Amino acid sequence: MADNRRTATRHDVDIACAFVADTGAPDGGPIDTRIVNLSVGGALLDIARLPMGRRVHVSFRVPTAESAISIGGVVRWSTDNSVGVQFDGLRPKDVWALSKYLESLPH
Repeated sequence: MADNRRTATRHDVDIACAFVADTGAPDGGPIDTRIVNLSVGGALLDIARLPMGRRVHVSFRVPTAESAISIGGVVRWSTDNSVGVQFDGLRPKDVWALSKYLESLPH
């Protein structure tokens, strides 16, 4: 049996986001990519492989939030074309907005 440690259900989405990997390089600006699944605990990004444990920052918008959700996180797994990110923790207003958005999606 697989060990699934997720505490929140992931939802299939297609959301534009800006992504920054902490590489220590001064020119490490944001990369435009897509979130392909999302929960209040993390996201799956359509981006090339990154090392596990790499610190990242993701910014995205959902219709239920007044402003962009901007959150730090850590890479928990990756493949050649996707990266699973666990969020550090959302601000309460972002948790509310993200929860309302995810509730509105078809089941």
